[in-house]
Amino acid sequence: MKKGFTLIELILSMVIIAIAFTVLPKILQLATKVSTQSVREESMYNAIALIGLIQATAWDENNTEVDDILHVVDGDGNYTCGDDTYRIGGFTGSRNCKNDKNASSLGSDDDDNGSDDDMDDFSSVGAKNYNNSREYNLSVSVDYVEDISMDNESAFSTTLKSDTTNTKYIKVEDKTKKKQSTLRKTIATFYFHAMNIGQIQVNKRAW
Repeated sequence: MKKGFTLIELILSMVIIAIAFTVLPKILQLATKVSTQSVREESMYNAIALIGLIQATAWDENNTEVDDILHVVDGDGNYTCGDDTYRIGGFTGSRNCKNDKNASSLGSDDDDNGSDDDMDDFSSVGAKNYNNSREYNLSVSVDYVEDISMDNESAFSTTLKSDTTNTKYIKVEDKTKKKQSTLRKTIATFYFHAMNIGQIQVNKRAW
């Protein structure tokens, strides 16, 4: 007698194979979703960290040299400094513009040390991460926008201005795309307004 598979064994084998082919795509699909979600979470965490880093830098390149409120070209007059070198409502010892410095135009500055020491410098900074067939990209834009009107203090403007103002609008956009594809999908957009209020300098005294 020759040994062979019975009809029941063949049927059971076919059932097992059918189940495997049904479940395997689901497992692969779930693994892909977990991987994609992990990349998205990582990109969002990095976007938030990048915003914190931008906020910690000087408002303008000139604020790396002096702590002044800077003069601007197209800002609301209520925010500017008067003849006494103090902003309206200011007093001796408060933030001032005694050094008579102007806000600089937008764009990354060519520093000798190559560091990103003011907000404008981050306009050319991005971060990428590749995970299998997916990629994320953080893009930063820094623009001057219209100052908040004293008559409508509840509204932050996003109207871009060509000249310097007292308000910078910083936006960090978090995008993903499939590899070898130009189609990008925005995960999240983070933004904030930074004001020309001068830097804080802590007085130092020798022991």
